[in-house]
Amino acid sequence: MNSLKVPSLLAAVLLSGSALAGEPRSASYAPREATAAACSDLKSELFKAAQEQATPLDAEGVVTLTLPQAALAGTPIEGYEKLPASEFAKGVDAAFIYIDNPEAGIPAGHYRVNVRANPEDIHEGKYQGTASLIDKDGKEVARLPADIETFAQTSARGGNVGPRAHLGLQQHTYDWNLDRFRPRVLLIIVSQAAGIIVIDLFNNWY
Repeated sequence: MNSLKVPSLLAAVLLSGSALAGEPRSASYAPREATAAACSDLKSELFKAAQEQATPLDAEGVVTLTLPQAALAGTPIEGYEKLPASEFAKGVDAAFIYIDNPEAGIPAGHYRVNVRANPEDIHEGKYQGTASLIDKDGKEVARLPADIETFAQTSARGGNVGPRAHLGLQQHTYDWNLDRFRPRVLLIIVSQAAGIIVIDLFNNWY
């Protein structure tokens, strides 16, 4: 993960969130009205599923992404913004997402994103962790690599930080086997206390 300061990455996350939930980017996308309706449905279903699982969400932080081959939505879990990076040793529920894409290798559905890192790896700077996608029955259906970066100016503040965490979904494509392009979606979660988490949702270890 590239070295990025919190303010600049936070701006990028917010910009990507507003763009991805808005107008389609090319003619291959659905019409504007259909995309807006899809975003609205994704949001309402996200909160309905979270309520059924007694999972409180950040109501203002929902981001959606609709593509011809995929639909995604997510928001930070309420309270995550107060947790310092040291909590990764126990496992932290950072976000709640919906994902529907056959190439991700993950059953379509709503998941809690639980981020964990080995205690000896947690430090100021970059380190590796894992992100588990937990379904409504508490089953881990996928485990994904997570790039984490915690900053010196935020690592010791604990709950005395900004009022919210932020989430972004960024779409990328890369040439796979030189004969086709495969979609790639990054889930980025930012908080002043824990730092930055970057998860490739299509890089499934299971």
